[in-house]
Amino acid sequence: MATALAMPLSSPPKRPRLPLATASGLLALLSEPDPTLVQHALTKLLSVVDTLWHEVAEALPDLECIAEGGAVGATDEDEEDNDNANMADHTNSATPIVFDAHTRQTAAALASRVFFHLEEPRQALRLALESGNEYFNVLSPKKEDEAYVERLVNAAIGEYVAKRRGEFDGTAAAAAAEAKEEEDEEEELDMDKLQSVVHLMFERCYQDGQYSHALGVAFESMETNKVAEILQQLLSSNTDEASVVSILKYALASAQTLISSKNFRVEALKLVASTLEQVGKRTSSDMSAYSSSIAKEAACTLVLCRQILGDADAVGKIITALIDATAEESDTALLGLQLCFDIVDSGDEAFVTKVAQCLPKQEAESDSTTTTTDTPRSDIVWAHFANAHRVLTGGFTSELSLSFLYKNSNYDTLIMTNLKKALEERGMSRNSVLHNCAVTAHGYLTAGTTNDSAKFSATASMGVIHASHTTEAMTLLEPYLPPSAPADDPNAEHPTVSATGGYAEGGSLYALGLIHGSHAGSSTEKRLEASTFLRKHLRNSHANEVISHGAALGVGLTSFGSADLEVVGELKELLYTDSAVAGEAASYAMGMVLVGSGAGNASSSAGEELAELVAELRNYSRETHHEKIIRGIAMCLALVNYGQEENADATIEEMRGDRDPIIRYGAMYGLALAYCGTGSNKAIRILLHTAVSDVSDDVRMAAVIGLAFVLHKTPERVPELVRLLLESFNPHVRYASCMAVGIAMAGTGDSDSVALLEPMLTDMTDYVRQGALLGTAMIYMQQSDTCNNRKIKTFREKLANLVGDKHQTTLTKMGAILSTGLLDAGGRNCVISLGSRNGFTKMTSAAGLVLWLQHWHWYPLMHMFSLAVTPTCTIGLNKDFKYPKKFEVQCNSKPSVFAYPKKLEEKKEEVKKRVETVTLSTTAKSKARLARKKAKEEAESGGDSAESAMDVDKKEEEGESKKEEEKAEGMDIDEGAKEDKPKKKRELEPTSFRISNPSRITKAQAEVCAFDLDQRYRPIRRSEKPYGVIMLTDSTPGEEEDLGAVKTPSAEEEADPPEPFEWTPPGHPDHPDTKVDEKESEKGEGNEKPVADSTAAN
Repeated sequence: MATALAMPLSSPPKRPRLPLATASGLLALLSEPDPTLVQHALTKLLSVVDTLWHEVAEALPDLECIAEGGAVGATDEDEEDNDNANMADHTNSATPIVFDAHTRQTAAALASRVFFHLEEPRQALRLALESGNEYFNVLSPKKEDEAYVERLVNAAIGEYVAKRRGEFDGTAAAAAAEAKEEEDEEEELDMDKLQSVVHLMFERCYQDGQYSHALGVAFESMETNKVAEILQQLLSSNTDEASVVSILKYALASAQTLISSKNFRVEALKLVASTLEQVGKRTSSDMSAYSSSIAKEAACTLVLCRQILGDADAVGKIITALIDATAEESDTALLGLQLCFDIVDSGDEAFVTKVAQCLPKQEAESDSTTTTTDTPRSDIVWAHFANAHRVLTGGFTSELSLSFLYKNSNYDTLIMTNLKKALEERGMSRNSVLHNCAVTAHGYLTAGTTNDSAKFSATASMGVIHASHTTEAMTLLEPYLPPSAPADDPNAEHPTVSATGGYAEGGSLYALGLIHGSHAGSSTEKRLEASTFLRKHLRNSHANEVISHGAALGVGLTSFGSADLEVVGELKELLYTDSAVAGEAASYAMGMVLVGSGAGNASSSAGEELAELVAELRNYSRETHHEKIIRGIAMCLALVNYGQEENADATIEEMRGDRDPIIRYGAMYGLALAYCGTGSNKAIRILLHTAVSDVSDDVRMAAVIGLAFVLHKTPERVPELVRLLLESFNPHVRYASCMAVGIAMAGTGDSDSVALLEPMLTDMTDYVRQGALLGTAMIYMQQSDTCNNRKIKTFREKLANLVGDKHQTTLTKMGAILSTGLLDAGGRNCVISLGSRNGFTKMTSAAGLVLWLQHWHWYPLMHMFSLAVTPTCTIGLNKDFKYPKKFEVQCNSKPSVFAYPKKLEEKKEEVKKRVETVTLSTTAKSKARLARKKAKEEAESGGDSAESAMDVDKKEEEGESKKEEEKAEGMDIDEGAKEDKPKKKRELEPTSFRISNPSRITKAQAEVCAFDLDQRYRPIRRSEKPYGVIMLTDSTPGEEEDLGAVKTPSAEEEADPPEPFEWTPPGHPDHPDTKVDEKESEKGEGNEKPVADSTAAN
């Protein structure tokens, strides 16, 4: 027994601890008076809350009470009613429960976890902010807490951004306050604690190297100091230079999309630009030497950033440095020229002119005492500078477009032929509206190609056809231009202008403006000459409103965006004549001259004189009784506020509150142009509200169309927004919805958008059908016959049928005729496009499209369409501005997807053949029987009759045998043909093909195209898409090149001079015809000799 007791007892095996099946026991401990037990229960509950949160949720009131330091189970009402009694109890009995800070933080953390599982992040965040860093560690969370921390950090950033935006923008704060009043009352989050969480998140981004995420938060919360801090951290980090440039490019793109305030965007972009300059200095020892690829990429991004800021001087210095850094074997000058093409493509003529003024000129430097470089520039460098000036102000880009449109025109002449026949068949050519539309449609079809009534419109359409053909403008329009004083005699008086007629003369002046103003890259010198010529006629034609309004529109186009005070003063004089037509044209022209200047706004950089002039226009719009003038002034104010964003809010708000619906109409277009391409939610909210609430149909129409301008960078949002508006009871809203979808989705061929407009093609209202036709035509621009399951062919046939349908109204036919021109605009090489290749909104296109939409009120503005369209040409150029013919682009798509539509085939007149009467066999037998009977009767009378009867039988037998032989031969021929004819095998279409230089490449096609970097010519920027003008480097410069020169249409038409030759008159012995005759006679004599010999032998 003792031995047994002396043996050591073995310990029982440990069983694995099972997880808690219920939290009821721990929850019961929360009501215990001992704080130690409560702390123990909270700690245990925190470890199991991820699995038992549904049970812990019942104790949320107790947990929040502990987190706030109160007693468990007590409410605010109990404490107020029994305050004295509780105090007595506490004094007489036990001490009140007091929880320490750690216990309160644990309770807050536990309650936060429960709210996290209940998917209420805001409540979870509120309590997490009270729990402290122990339970809510932003910098280094535990692995099991990562999802919880990430979700709450996102919620914290969202709350912080909303509060910061509210502080930055008063309107946003007001909207946020209204939203909070409507929602249930919730506790306000502590701003200081929110800020600390966000700042800790920035620290975490620095640790992880996620500078892009940090920049995005800083941009959205509009913290300039944080943006500067992040960029400084980026430069001081060990990040490689290529990644730094990539992050800065992301910052540039994000600043344009995430930041809604223009003022803050400017501040942020200045910081990005200064950082890019520092990167450029670090990547090269000399800022003027862009030798490395990283420095070149930084230079391109810096130019883009400075262009957004409107800093022309800085852009000019960078381009100068790039060209100065070049050598004979270097390609930095090509990069500078490429940037010049990109700047012109943005469409801001005033900015382009300022950049050109910053570039050195050879003549200017020889006269100046100071130079930008220590050593004189070589001839090669000066040649590059000359090319840069040629691109910016010499009109070379317009020459490129003109040459391409002329050479590559795919204009189908049968379209206009059939249209003309359809109008003439039912005498519709006598309808002035349809005749005018047919002339305009012809202008659209041949816009810019130079392929050559209502006299004014017919003459003005020549400006659309010959757009950018500045070298031959005066020659082309000379027969129509009004007489003027000799240019070489300044003292000569201007010829007197008649008060009547002048339609062709006025149209020619308008056409002259269209030729010089349709392209932002036209020659500055030529445009100035045309403007001087037009201003002379403007000053001397006040007596004739037709000529004066044509001259006014021409002056506006040639002085587009110049903000020239003298030009505006001359147009104001015409406006004050109080002529309805001329006054409206003068107002539109003033808008074109002042477009984007922001004159009259509080923060505008325009001079005081322009601000006073805008104030005069507003007052005059209230005094005049002409609706046309009021509309012109309203649209003028809209154009002035282009791109001004919140700086134009005061002006637009004043116009929105006006009693006159025409002024409110201008306010909607002003809002659309001020926020064009920004995607501003504030602008969209105002436009949608006006579209359903204003009492004027025209105002509602303008509001809906304005959506397409604000959202042109995200066009897929427009069909979603207007889907319900297409079902509106108001026909003006339905028309505007069709136009908005067409403008936004122009040239995409989007099947969903077409399906959205399809019901509108059969709408009860004629102008709604017109809008549906125009919108669908815009969507189908530059689409092949395979687009939308070949439904585009059905649409083309529908347009042709509508024109000749006598049951359709004039407005519907008008839409069909204009749609015919839109569909194949510019020889099928142009498309409506509001954006440039680098993401800028093109000022000329936006303003031109707004003016074109005013054809609803005034038909002459149909010709403004030439400003809105953009040639989709891709052309590669070498350093001498010639295009290598062997440069090609690889397109990874089937050729049929982006091919030109098939041209119409002229129907051949079928010659009607006389159909032979078929003779039945019974009929032939009865005739033969009658013939035999007749022959027998005659035989009885004489012998000759018997012979004739026999002849009849023989003829019948011969005829039948011939027919059988012919049938047999025909069958043999058919069988032989069937045997000889091989069966055609359907060849598979290739999945890719190569595109020659130059060629049409649409924006959609550019996405599936790529450069072949193994060929001789390679692009200077290889990361870009093959679209637009591309500067090329030559990998083997010593080899022979096959180059093509850019020529104007007039130069293209001139044949090469013949080689030297000697002329001899006919009959001369040396004349070619005489020699040929002698040779033939000799041959003839030689052939006769054998015949003579044979006869002699016989």
